[in-house]
Amino acid sequence: MTGSVSVRRPGADHPAVPTGFPHAGEADRAPEGEPPGAAVSQDRAVSPTSAPHPATDIAARVRALLVAARPGWRGRALYALVSLPLGGLFLLLYIGLVGSVIAVVYGIGVLLVLLVLAITRGLAGLARRLARRLLGVDVPDGERVRDQRGVVRRLRRLVFAADTWRALGWLGARVLLAVATATTLLLGAAVFAALGWGIDWDPINALPLLALMALDVALTVAAVDLLVRLSASVAPRLLGTAPEQRIAALQQSTRRLADRNKLARDLHDTIGHALTASLLQATAARRTLTPTDDRPLHPDFARQALGHIEINTRTALAELDRVLTVLRAEDGGRDPAPFAAPTLADLEDLLAGLRDGGLPVDLVVDGEVDDVPAAVQELAYRVVQEGTTNVLRHAGTPPTVARVVRSGPTLVVQVHNDPVAQLDVRPGPGGGRGLTGLRERAVAAGGTFRAERTPSGGFDLCVTLPLSGAA
Repeated sequence: MTGSVSVRRPGADHPAVPTGFPHAGEADRAPEGEPPGAAVSQDRAVSPTSAPHPATDIAARVRALLVAARPGWRGRALYALVSLPLGGLFLLLYIGLVGSVIAVVYGIGVLLVLLVLAITRGLAGLARRLARRLLGVDVPDGERVRDQRGVVRRLRRLVFAADTWRALGWLGARVLLAVATATTLLLGAAVFAALGWGIDWDPINALPLLALMALDVALTVAAVDLLVRLSASVAPRLLGTAPEQRIAALQQSTRRLADRNKLARDLHDTIGHALTASLLQATAARRTLTPTDDRPLHPDFARQALGHIEINTRTALAELDRVLTVLRAEDGGRDPAPFAAPTLADLEDLLAGLRDGGLPVDLVVDGEVDDVPAAVQELAYRVVQEGTTNVLRHAGTPPTVARVVRSGPTLVVQVHNDPVAQLDVRPGPGGGRGLTGLRERAVAAGGTFRAERTPSGGFDLCVTLPLSGAA
């Protein structure tokens, strides 16, 4: 169906009315065999107001061209052509920077300098995308000034960041690239025109001239390609992150991995201890509520054991929630909220639940430990926590002693248990990861680690920590 639709009734003597000027009452009538409103929809489809805007059409074509471009000779050719208008834009930016520096004496120049530097960073991002898309160069994204907290810190990073001045140097290199590319193309075109202008073409000189013109085209293309390849080799050095930023990012990543490793160990210690103690207390509560021979029931002990199970469960859930909060804060780029690490003062509460569950454990603290560094206190707490958990898993409920002794510049933490008394009360074996983690943490803190069986059949865990070595 064409752009104009005529509607004519049988027997009517008036001529057909073109679409756009419908006869009264006939605008909504569709031709036979088509749904109602078809004529109107087709009129709207060809309405001049629905035609795409020229600027939108050009932008879509440029976007499609960039998407279709791939690293190779096509990408390098397009990059060379794009460098011509971009070189003019970057030259205007340099002129604006010089003008803003001159205008500093009038007061407004400072704002103009900041504006030019901000535009420079934005254009550097565009240059990175073009280099990745058209040249296949792996150029990492630079630091985002907008991610900095506070206006003063953003302005400081904008002016003093190495990325800003490296990007400014890259834009200057692009200006030179555009000048060199334009000069090469003009020179090649001039030589090409001079070879073919005003020459009497005949069979004698046609072939040599055509060979010279082809050589001129080949040399021009090779020179432009060399300029683009030179630009591709320089782009990662000027558009990529500075060496000090890469080192800082690597250090931050290392610290994050170390923090996550520590969180995993703390989570293993806390949840492993809570589950093991809860299992021991649940077993003891079940036995006190199950009549055997003439043994009386102990509902009070069962209620006490259930209360400790509730406390252990809440502690484990709180630790899990804390770890998840820290991980989500790190993934979101935020600093995790500080938390209260366990200290030596918390050891009595840690062991109280084990005593109520049936483990006869004593705590011995020798020496002044109030001024022990917080990191050393937390590690000592983890040693006692892991040691008593291993006693429950592997030995059941034998008599156990936890000692914390301050000896000069060191803190000695020891967990010692007697030989296994009843094999049927062990909650279950562990995987040995707790002791391995303790060994790594003790060595990292500059201390020593020893875990071995005693001649009498018990087990002894001893960790020595320097008071000034843990971090």
